[in-house]
Amino acid sequence: MMDKYFCLLPGVRRTSSVWQVLLRLLVAGSVSYSMGSSWGAERQQDPQGGFVLGTEVAPSPLSIPLTPIVWETGWYRLQVDENARWCSLQEKATGQELLAADGQTPMAKVVLEGKPVQSVEIILHSAPVAKMILEGKTYSASRILKEKEPDQWLLRFAGCATELVYTIRAEPDWVLFRLEKIRGPRPSRITLLEIPVRLKERVGLRLNAAWDGQWGICVMAANRQTEARPVVRPGGTLLTATSQDEPGPKLEGSAAVLVVAPIRELRRVLQKVSVAFDLPRNEKDAVPSKELPIARGSYWFLSFGEKDVDRVIELCQRTGFQQVFIDFWSWSTSPGHYPINKTAYPDGLESLRRTVARLHEQGILVGMHTFASKVSKRDPYVTPVPDRRFLVVGRASLAEPIDPAAKTIRLKEDLRHWPGSPLCPQKLWEGGIQKHQEVVIDDEIIHYQAIGPEGRWDSLLGCTRGAWGTKPAAHSAGTECRRYGVDGCINGYIIDQETDLFDEVTSRLAQIFNACDFDMIYFDGSEDVDTRRFEYYAANAHAAVMEKIRKRPIIHQGGGFHHNLWHSFTRSGTVDTYLSTIYGYLQAGGRLDRWPTVREHINRSVQYVESLEADMIPGELGWFGIWPKGKNTDGLQLDEIEYLMAKSLALDAPISLQTSFAQMDQHPLTPEILEIVRTYEVLRRSGRVGQEVRKRLREMNKNFVLYWPEPARQDRLPEFVEVRPLPMVASNASLRALLGSRKHGTLLVIWHSEGKNGLLLLKTTADAEARQLDGQPILLNHRDGKLALPIGGRRLAVWLPNLPPETVQQLCHNAQWQDAPSTQ
Repeated sequence: MMDKYFCLLPGVRRTSSVWQVLLRLLVAGSVSYSMGSSWGAERQQDPQGGFVLGTEVAPSPLSIPLTPIVWETGWYRLQVDENARWCSLQEKATGQELLAADGQTPMAKVVLEGKPVQSVEIILHSAPVAKMILEGKTYSASRILKEKEPDQWLLRFAGCATELVYTIRAEPDWVLFRLEKIRGPRPSRITLLEIPVRLKERVGLRLNAAWDGQWGICVMAANRQTEARPVVRPGGTLLTATSQDEPGPKLEGSAAVLVVAPIRELRRVLQKVSVAFDLPRNEKDAVPSKELPIARGSYWFLSFGEKDVDRVIELCQRTGFQQVFIDFWSWSTSPGHYPINKTAYPDGLESLRRTVARLHEQGILVGMHTFASKVSKRDPYVTPVPDRRFLVVGRASLAEPIDPAAKTIRLKEDLRHWPGSPLCPQKLWEGGIQKHQEVVIDDEIIHYQAIGPEGRWDSLLGCTRGAWGTKPAAHSAGTECRRYGVDGCINGYIIDQETDLFDEVTSRLAQIFNACDFDMIYFDGSEDVDTRRFEYYAANAHAAVMEKIRKRPIIHQGGGFHHNLWHSFTRSGTVDTYLSTIYGYLQAGGRLDRWPTVREHINRSVQYVESLEADMIPGELGWFGIWPKGKNTDGLQLDEIEYLMAKSLALDAPISLQTSFAQMDQHPLTPEILEIVRTYEVLRRSGRVGQEVRKRLREMNKNFVLYWPEPARQDRLPEFVEVRPLPMVASNASLRALLGSRKHGTLLVIWHSEGKNGLLLLKTTADAEARQLDGQPILLNHRDGKLALPIGGRRLAVWLPNLPPETVQQLCHNAQWQDAPSTQ
């Protein structure tokens, strides 16, 4: 169907007759005319003295300016004026205007002569990422003209000679914008499409959508080379789609669709987009994995081998989990060739396959935790001869010949921006800067300690020759020196995704996944890519493997959730464990004014999950550790795990537990931690807790405890009592207690932080009853006018119906602690 719009014809004035207008159109070949047509039924006054004739205009060999130009779908009507400025975005059901425009927003922009500028991002719970941003002169679209080809339009830009030829085509559910040709100076980067909309109640930062209770608007990339992200403004949201010319795919072919639909229909329409443009997707019977029950299942993340399967099954039973991820280093010894770790899986791939099958027999889904964008420095791709297909982030050349023993190596270029130079602008390096101070000359890897001398900055100082099993060798003057991109987490080299090494590695990874019949995959460290085009390559590291995996649906997760993975991702929100985030931050060069609390760590995860609601994808609260007492930590405590689980219930968000058998064995509170997890997990999966209760549990920084006033029953729900921590109990820093009001009395919850058994003696004869987590009663005794509470590594809930919280707090402060008699 041809686009319908109003056409202003040059030279046509008020005095022109209808037949003169028709003749001009027929000569131009820009109108299809047949007997009985009503092409002249609409007339509008033109401020320039002509008139606007309502016609259905066929493609014209002439470039005729149009005002306004209209595209219509089944849901909306979109208008732009001849100056490429948006006029209207109107939903057709009620006529509501959705455009937040002042008539000045251009539909597109180009950047010429863009230069990469480094922007280093580091936050406490994330690895440092040195992204590159193209900065240059930006020109806005100033004219849109009809091309002779069907659905093709020419965009011109004020102040430059660049012209872009688009296909713009209205379909039943969306309008497509695709770049076909570039004329004139070639841009470094383009804003293919940007449109300001009024909606801002919910803005999906990864989905690139704005929505409310009635309507949803999304600008979705129609291929991987196009990026899309929103900009939230005071008056609405700017939805954008961008692309760049290099590295990777060229600008031509960049495409996006504008979707406007009732919110109840938005997911369905977006799924149709994924099919129409063959986007990376992961679904069953046209239902995306993110909408399936598996998306909200909690899981274990463990290092284990074939001999440990029974223990893994037991842990799943103790927590109510039906999913488990196998940590990469337990199933393989090296990203790259992915050799199976025969210490854990003695028969190699067959052992791994048997392990997955055993877990499947128990109804447990099994996940592969892995790395796809990088190769370990211990892998055969690196040692003894380093591959040439890694990402080169720095180049130089030898200023003079060197022998195999040289410890100082002088280069021709200025190295002040290389790691190891005090003038290097990047100060934070994942895994520590030492892992990044390497250079490859011919087939030798050389590690250096510093860049110098001061003032010249042209020499590698303190060199270790033949690093990583390579052979020290002599090298002639002028030889190229390559600095590879390094991932400091696994200590590996980043793959250049424009080489066939990437296909080799991703194919091998998919072969192992398929052979073992895994159900889930987690791509860790996806930020370790060519940062000159970060979003594209980070998403590509997932997509290249996913398209080689046969099973659908699977649970697809990974480090970094990007727009181009929205149709494939199952859930998101993972953050490294509490201790890993802190130590990783410090190792990268960060500084702490104070030691963060576990609650602050949980709150960050909660905020992340809440942000994902706007992206219409489930979030998870994890990875969360179980760890014993150690330096700077008392170990995971019962109030901390219950705070996490209350938020999980409130958000209907699964959790993930990343720990080890050894850490759990060393922590005396582990049995009660797992019981708290199971209690909340079963309750969450039942769906029986109402919205009002969940809304209350969602409040940040408020503690709630689950309390059964009687033994737990399937036909009833527990109470959730708001509590606060007590500062000190019986002058014993190892005792932890919470208390809150319940009815006309007080609920006291207490345990020993190190799991030691003993009696807490409260000087009161008041009535009291004590219960375990599941509501089972515990006998209490009074001794010499004191209430004796049996305390240990289990959570004891004591109900004192006749005492207010202030009285109970004072009783706890003045209480006496008696250690249980030694059993040795």
